[in-house]
Amino acid sequence: MTRRAPRGYTLIELMLVVAVIACLAAIAVPKFASALRNANEAATKGKLGGIRTSLAVYYADTEGTYPSDLTPLLQPGSRYLTQVVPLYTGHHGTSSDIHCLSAKDDDDSGAWGYVNAGPDIGHIWVQCTHTDLKGNAWNQY
Repeated sequence: MTRRAPRGYTLIELMLVVAVIACLAAIAVPKFASALRNANEAATKGKLGGIRTSLAVYYADTEGTYPSDLTPLLQPGSRYLTQVVPLYTGHHGTSSDIHCLSAKDDDDSGAWGYVNAGPDIGHIWVQCTHTDLKGNAWNQY
């Protein structure tokens, strides 16, 4: 009784497996990138809501006064914010900059904008004129 050596895969079989894996990767990678950007955008919108809530609590605690900048909200041990909240937009990437202005400015810096004087005092928004994945301009949030 003679034993046959186990047979390996042919080159065509290996090429077919590689082609199938490449097709699956071509489908999955763009969806993953879109999901990652969508998650980052949702986090930024949530953080914006958190900053607005912190400003509202500060306003109530100080009996109707908004801060001239956001540093009182960021003090160690503060009950408002624990750190400068990073902002993500698809075009500008990540930023923790805060621009304190006397009026809302629709520049395209990719930073947080905070109005510290005038009739819109206490208003915070994203300083970006580009759109998110849903087609809404960032500065409209």
